[in-house]
Amino acid sequence: MSEDMAQDGSRDPLRGATGGVIVVKIGGGADPEALLDEVAELAVAGRPAVLVHGGGVAADELADQLGVEREVIRSPDGTHSRRTDQPMLEVITMALLGQVKPELVSGLRARGARAVGLSGADGEMLTATRKPAIRSVQDGRTVLIRDDRSGRIERVDPSSVQAVLDRGDVPVVSPPASDAEGNLLNVDADETAARLAVALQADALILLTDVVGVLSDPADPSTRLAEVGPEHLDGDLVRGRMRHKVRAGLRASRTVEHVAIAAAKQDQPIRRALGGAGTFVRDGGRA
Repeated sequence: MSEDMAQDGSRDPLRGATGGVIVVKIGGGADPEALLDEVAELAVAGRPAVLVHGGGVAADELADQLGVEREVIRSPDGTHSRRTDQPMLEVITMALLGQVKPELVSGLRARGARAVGLSGADGEMLTATRKPAIRSVQDGRTVLIRDDRSGRIERVDPSSVQAVLDRGDVPVVSPPASDAEGNLLNVDADETAARLAVALQADALILLTDVVGVLSDPADPSTRLAEVGPEHLDGDLVRGRMRHKVRAGLRASRTVEHVAIAAAKQDQPIRRALGGAGTFVRDGGRA
């Protein structure tokens, strides 16, 4: 079989890139098995890949077990996020670093790939600033939340990730980040993946989730959009958590050639995303 061909005989979408780094983010609620198969295959073949993960489902389950109250912040623009006070930050850190990451690392090892778990706080990989106040719509009123321990990524040092790649291993990366004083802060995992993709000068950024891409009707997979740009954030066409993914993807697409949002639960999700099975994200202002 030609190296330009995929297993099914079609042209391999990975050959459209130059052979550089691929950054893949998988959501905490998505099935990782097919992705682990493909990332391990890439690693064994010598193709550098970075796996970034969230862990919202695991964090929610752990919060319930520990009796930590869960709250949702509903921003005025319609996006939703988890309220991260100090107890919830501790839950998120335990869930991501103590459960989700070890499972992904061991899953890659079981498939013959060496992997190293990292967080954004390791080696000052991600430096963030705490958001002093967050607007949340509650019962029709906009209120300010001042005890949130989430942050905005200000600086990225990819040297620890690059060191793992240089050894031929797979970096498995997640929040939290830290501020300049070393305090842990929760940061968005999609934004983490996007910022790392830019810092690593990656060829591709793939944001994998539990739907087939950006949908004009979230309940109807047939309404998948083949491509989105900045104009799609006007109005309410892109809603909920998907707005976070599109925003992160748009910023990355200014320098990263291939950016896509696609389903995790499919065979060869990276190749399928690059082959057009998801939604391509293009800002239109590439450098």
